[in-house]
Amino acid sequence: MRTLFLSTAAGAMLFASAASTDATQVAGKAENIHSATKAAEKQSVNDEESKNVAYGMYPESDILDEQVDEDDYQMQVVENNQNIRVIILKDAEGNPQYKSVFVKDKNIVKVISFDQGLVFQGVIGF
Repeated sequence: MRTLFLSTAAGAMLFASAASTDATQVAGKAENIHSATKAAEKQSVNDEESKNVAYGMYPESDILDEQVDEDDYQMQVVENNQNIRVIILKDAEGNPQYKSVFVKDKNIVKVISFDQGLVFQGVIGF
């Protein structure tokens, strides 16, 4: 009788540990899917923000409007960190025509034409 009880108890423990392992694997997969979904959503938001830059949103926007008729171009922020912001201006066909580089700590703006080279370089005030 004692052997039967121990065998049953051992079988139950094995069954419980296997079920627990399966539950952990399923929970881990669900967590990985959730993390991947969150990362994709964040990337999508960042892509939309970089594609849909409102004119006048940045301090260098006035310089861009003076040097280049920015209404004729679509702005795309390709880099924006604590040091610099790089904006590409594309024509109606999506071809890059100008690049703006804003050095934030020095308030320096460079506007560069992909055809003609440097168009403007200067310090801007707020």
